[in-house]
Amino acid sequence: MPVTLDLYGHPWSAPTREVRILCAELALDCRFIEVKQAEAGDYLPEALNPACKVPMIDADGFILGEAHAIVRYLALTHGGQAWYPADPQPRARVDQWLDWQALRLGRLAAQLVRERRFRPDGPDPATCAETERLLGLILPELDMELKAASYVCGAQPTLADIAIFTSVEYLHAAGFALDGLDALARWFERCAARPAWAGSSLAALPG
Repeated sequence: MPVTLDLYGHPWSAPTREVRILCAELALDCRFIEVKQAEAGDYLPEALNPACKVPMIDADGFILGEAHAIVRYLALTHGGQAWYPADPQPRARVDQWLDWQALRLGRLAAQLVRERRFRPDGPDPATCAETERLLGLILPELDMELKAASYVCGAQPTLADIAIFTSVEYLHAAGFALDGLDALARWFERCAARPAWAGSSLAALPG
């Protein structure tokens, strides 16, 4: 029987968008249930998810949180080997860049978009300057990788590309230019042109 898949999330959430992009790429019938920030601050009742944070899926009663865990699970259970390879070495490379996104780029991109688009009293110049300085240190690593291949882990996109793309979307929404990062800029345009990734919901961000 087909699995009933519910996704709880917020359209402005990069981790939520990560899951939605993969669902679109895999042609999964996924019901999106918006968790309104005004009501829950991106948090879910503990009864649904002990971690209490979006995104979260309910797959026929199997509850799972954390975007990277969700996309790995969906790729493994819905024929997504092209997105998350079975071979240990290519899979390890995807995992490496997923960790890089989570621990480095994702945090900085979220910080900058919060400052530039969500802070009620306007962005703090010192915080923005420090965030941009740190971005200037890590983004060349990604740009260098993309000079050698069309996508982060080779000739085809993987889960790593989806995760990193959502963070670069945040940078774009925050007005951060990819000056001097030509390979990264070309990769972003390449990804944005994919039907499942196009039409960013981030256009509706406040500010």
